[in-house]
Parts: sequence; C-alpha cells; structure tokens
Amino acid sequence: MLWPNPGPPLTTETPVHWPGISPASTAAVREYLQKDYEQHHGFFNEKGFHNHTPFHLLVEWVLGGTPAHLSAIWDQHVAVERRQFPSDHAITAATFNDHLGDESYYQAYLHFFSDIVLRKPVNAVLEEWLFSSRVNYDTLKDGMLNRLLAGVMHPLIYVGFGLEFSLPGLVAEGLAHAAVHKNATSTLVPRYLFDTLSVPRPITQGAKSAGTHAFSILARIQCAHQFNNVVPDFKFDNIHTKYGEDIQRYAAEWIVEGMDSKEVAEKVKELIFLNVMIYAMGGWTEAKEFRYAEFTLMHLVTSSITMSSYMATISSPASKSMLLRAYFSRSLAYWISRGRPILNVRSFFASSMVPAIPGHTPKPYPSAFPKHAPLDALTPNPWLQIIQSALVHPDDHLGKFQRTLAYYAALYGAVTAGEFKGTELDGSECVDGTLFLRAAGLTMERMGRVREGEKDQYWTNDPNFKISFASLR
Repeated sequence: MLWPNPGPPLTTETPVHWPGISPASTAAVREYLQKDYEQHHGFFNEKGFHNHTPFHLLVEWVLGGTPAHLSAIWDQHVAVERRQFPSDHAITAATFNDHLGDESYYQAYLHFFSDIVLRKPVNAVLEEWLFSSRVNYDTLKDGMLNRLLAGVMHPLIYVGFGLEFSLPGLVAEGLAHAAVHKNATSTLVPRYLFDTLSVPRPITQGAKSAGTHAFSILARIQCAHQFNNVVPDFKFDNIHTKYGEDIQRYAAEWIVEGMDSKEVAEKVKELIFLNVMIYAMGGWTEAKEFRYAEFTLMHLVTSSITMSSYMATISSPASKSMLLRAYFSRSLAYWISRGRPILNVRSFFASSMVPAIPGHTPKPYPSAFPKHAPLDALTPNPWLQIIQSALVHPDDHLGKFQRTLAYYAALYGAVTAGEFKGTELDGSECVDGTLFLRAAGLTMERMGRVREGEKDQYWTNDPNFKISFASLR
C-alpha cells in the first residue's frame, strides 16, 4: 500500500508526533496525499518549482491541525498545482538512464519507483537507487545521490518525509523528483565518495584523523579569498562549476565513518547546529536586527530534519557516511551562494530571547504561578504560541520550519554555552541550546504572527513572493 496511515516515529531520535491527531484528520491527510499523488506533477510550473502539498499536509496533521485546516491547505495548493500528464514511454531498469533530467517523464519515473517500493524493503531501495555505484559514477556523471540534493534539497526532503512517516508513496515521489531534476551539480558529490582510494588531499596539512569540526571548516571558508566574488544573487548553478573543487577540498576535512551510532549522532548534531546558525545568523545584522529570513538558507533548516530518519533507515555505514558528507558539502555550497553571510555569534546570543507576542493577552487568575513573574504565568512555554501561529500562516514552509526548530529544541535545548568552545568559529563558545528558540521567535516576527493579528509576510528572495535584499538595506 502506497498510502497507509502515517506511521509513528522511527526511533527516539526522530521527530515525535504532537497531540491533536484524530481519526478524522488522519483519514483526511491520507485522502489528500493520495489525490496529490494521482493528480499532480512534481513541479507546479514549468520553471521547476516544487509541489509542496505533501509537506504542508503532513506538518499540519502531525502538529494537530483539524480536518478544516487540512481542507484549506488542499484548496490552497489545488489552485496552483499542475496536472500530472502521461509520459511518452514507461521507464524500466533498462531505460532508467535515458530520460534523467526530463520533467516530462515524471509520471513514468513515479510509476517505476512506486512498483519498486511496494516490492522491496525501503532500505534496499535506497541502497540500490541512491547509493550504489551503478546509479552514480559507474554509468552516470550526474548520478542519483547528486540529484537527491538538487533543487534546494527538495528530493531529499520528499524521500526523508516518506521515511519519517513510513509512506512508500512519498518515497517514490522523492525518487521521481530526483530523477527528473536537470541540475545535479556533480562536483559537489564527487567520485571519491564512491571510491575511498581517491579521497582528495585536505587543504590543511596534518588534519587529525578524527576530522575537523564543521564550525571550523565554515570559519576557514568565511576567510577564504577565492569566494569573494560570490554575491547573494549569484546563480547556484555556477557554484559547482566554478567553486565545486574548492568546496570539496574544505569539506574533505569533515570525516564521518558511519560505523559508530554515537559518532553518527554527533555528526548529525554538528550539521543541525551549523545549518540553523547559517540561516539565523545569516540574517542577523551587526545592528542586532533580524532582517533577512533568507529563502534558500531556510531550506538548510527544513532539510536537516530528515537526517535522523535517513540514519534510522540506512544500515550501511558507507551509505550513512556518503549521505552526511554529501549533505554537508551541499549546505556549504548554498551558504557560499548567498554571499557567505557573516555569523555574528556573540551579538546573536546577547540579544533578547524571544520577541514579545503582539495582540490581546488573557489575564491570569491571581492563583496562577509564578506570581512574581506574570509573563511566565501567561506563557510558560513560548513554543506553544509559536506553533499555534505557524499552523494558521498561509506560507507552506513556515509550519515545517517551526516544527523542525521545536524538535531540535527538545533534543538540544539543554546544551550549555561552551560545548563548542575550541572550534575556529569566532564566538563559538557562546552557542547554546537557546539557538532554536531564538531562531523560531525571530522568524515568527519576520513572517508575521497572523494568529495574533499581524499581516502575513514571506521569505527574503522567495521566488513566489519576491522580496529583494536591496529593498531591505
């Protein structure tokens, strides 16, 4: 069955379901997911913009949205989605390579992968169709692992959500997305990941065998002069052709073997903190203002939540290492493509924790505690208001984004300042578990707390709602 009821968390390290799920909401989300699978193309226009319907529906469902919420989301997406259309020919194992990068073959690849995920365990499907040499460098220059990370990580997110919610149909959609992406940026997932004999020499001589921390690698790239000509409107397609080998030489110092579960968990943690910092501090100015809720860098956050589901599903240490290292390289490349925004770490953590919530507030009864701190009595947990407002915001990324940060706050909220001391990133000793609440509060303020009466806003440089960097300067 391609569309069963969404499944429970895979492990204790994968996202939990919030209370609020009901039989009615579960039936509704299944119905809409299957309709979307049957009716809509993977891209809602001919520019390659992705269909976000499954993400929006699943996030609303898992955060406790009602059937009425799910119906409104469906209506919003149906109004813009492109109808699926038949491909000229079916895809088979023998013809798999013939139409890669051709979006007119989306339906053919979707049917091909749908048949496979119904017949084989999902781990075996990933090994054969994402990580094997046969679908990467043996026969293809721009192989499937490259394609999984194309399109600002959308195929990765599709497959990752399919793994998290145990939905074979969504895994098939993600693999079909990967197959029809045109720009696979091959230099960012190079041959050496498939051939340990050809690992490039790291930039820094004498790098420890345990590898270099992700923060230190970012700090080195931040000071690297060869990227000085990259500005925020630089086309990402040019990054891999002009700077791909340079990026790989830095990224080669970040090592993960994939055999030790504790090591894998620590590496995933590094990626999570790194990508949230790139987004949140990338929009944080020296004047202590959050001005850029940057659309591309936001996807580094929303894609990172899938890593725990991939790690829980993949059994091969080599494949775990391959995916994490490829994802790290791609994250650095997207940050570089936005002009390497400086991370003002100390300024960020010296700011107020969460912007004040606007609008009318209830008056706690005198017995509510703590009596000496009325704001704490009013909103003991700011995440509840953040999630409530995100649930009713019309932007189809915001709920996914805030759920991701809430999950990270649950995992890493107790991390104290000083844990990252010793890395080469200036101010890294200040980084603590408040990172996620700070990022969520600033983003909610920037996007508009519509539940509380503020006007809805959208991401900086969102191609659907264009807000340029220049207009914010």
